[in-house]
Amino acid sequence: MRHMKDADKVVESFEKAMVSILARMPPEQRLAGLAPEQRLAGLTEAQAVLALPDAMLRALSNEYLATLPRATRAVIQKRLAGLAASPRAPARRRRPQ
Repeated sequence: MRHMKDADKVVESFEKAMVSILARMPPEQRLAGLAPEQRLAGLTEAQAVLALPDAMLRALSNEYLATLPRATRAVIQKRLAGLAASPRAPARRRRPQ
């Protein structure tokens, strides 16, 4: 029985150490090597949508966006409005061939 308690203490100590180490690591490092579906595991649909790049958010239909929670729509609108307000580099013209 004592061995079980010692083992429990070791596991608890290890888990605390891992939480501390992970808290100090940048997210990119924690996610390195994970497949996209593993990176998104456990997220709600709204959270997964917010993980999309802005270019993909622009492609979502208004009908789909209307199905998302109001707070999620507000975040998306703010991100896309920020893109519209930011200055863009002029488009390059193609040279005739």
